[in-house]
Amino acid sequence: MGGIMSGTTSPARTERIVVGVDGSAHGWAALDWAAERAHELAVPLHIVHAFAPDIPMLGFGATDQSSILAEGKRMLATAVARAHAVSSNLPVTTALPPGFASRALIGASRDASMVVLGAIGHGLLSRATIGAVAQQVAAHASCPVVIVNHEDHSEGTHRRVVVGVDGSPSSMAALHTAFDHAAGRDCELVVVHSWEAKGPEDPTLQTDSSWPAYESHLEQEVTREIAASSARHPAVKVHHEVVRSSPVAALIQAADTADLVVVGSRGTGGFPGLNLGSVSNRLLGRTACPLVIVHTREA
Repeated sequence: MGGIMSGTTSPARTERIVVGVDGSAHGWAALDWAAERAHELAVPLHIVHAFAPDIPMLGFGATDQSSILAEGKRMLATAVARAHAVSSNLPVTTALPPGFASRALIGASRDASMVVLGAIGHGLLSRATIGAVAQQVAAHASCPVVIVNHEDHSEGTHRRVVVGVDGSPSSMAALHTAFDHAAGRDCELVVVHSWEAKGPEDPTLQTDSSWPAYESHLEQEVTREIAASSARHPAVKVHHEVVRSSPVAALIQAADTADLVVVGSRGTGGFPGLNLGSVSNRLLGRTACPLVIVHTREA
């Protein structure tokens, strides 16, 4: 069965899903999502809960190291039981490392096929910023990162995967990942290229008659991007569109009728006007479905 695959290569990579839990509603939703995917892909699930010995865990009343450690063990036991409620035969391992969650999850990403976490969690920055940990992990992980944004996770029913492309290596990796997931879930794949005017020479600022020709040119570029991945998954129904809109707005709107949105960690070229680096950050916590951020290994 197909599934989310890494946009990177590593000799130490294993086919396991890593999920971070912290006792928050978003964290439990992320665990549910990760357990479902691990079951579907027949891969192990590794549950990580990090604790900082010198910083109280807000919301649990534990202030000393022994109490925090005991609470962490109880949380992991609850997490294992919850994962096994999804699949009683699911191979599950756990880790309770000292330190900050972002560091622990980034480290775990080096030998994982994906890392899953909630958009908002418990901690000193909880609710003050959207995804303090999610931002760090999404920026520095060595494998695809899945951000689950809703407390009440339920399996999507749209049967649509949306991917944003811009011609960069990062977005090509995102496209491959999106194809793999669409094939494994029997979903339609919607490939979105959004164009925003960036200066007086931008074709979108010229006469209206120039836009159809320019849109046709972009559609041809997107079609070439799709061809290689489509050959690997010929059964996947693909729809692609060029949208004259902000990329963030276009992908947020597309997410309303999708089960998953996939983007690259950053865009570096190909088509001016779309930088998936800033787009991926601005999408955190704002999509109506889980968001996947795909990395490529630096040369």
